Amino acid sequence: MTVSAGEYQVAVATAAPDVEFRFAGPPPVGVHLRGRDAFADWFRDVFELFPGLRIALTDVVVTGWPWRTTAVVKLRLTARLADGSTYENQAMQWLRLRWGRMVYDEVIEDTHALVAARAVRLAAR
Repeated sequence: MTVSAGEYQVAVATAAPDVEFRFAGPPPVGVHLRGRDAFADWFRDVFELFPGLRIALTDVVVTGWPWRTTAVVKLRLTARLADGSTYENQAMQWLRLRWGRMVYDEVIEDTHALVAARAVRLAAR
């Protein structure tokens, strides 16, 4: 499964109205937000900053019952940067679902690589 710019709405639609989302790292990269609208805004910002970003799911582990499901996901991220180089990174995601609705989502990515890619993108603006 791969998520690209127009496809993040599936994740947003799966989120509970009061979903809690954390992206590890210091601001402005790291965030801690609550709510489906804020979650959708975060995705829009990410795909605006990294047009063509592709997020590929490479492994999933799921445990629990429908009322309390935990999923751990390994992701591979790639994007072409403004200077022609390629951004490549990996991330781990910890999800909690309740009756199929995502109530908690935490992403841990190599923020050193992300900050460097972000700097290339911002310099090109």
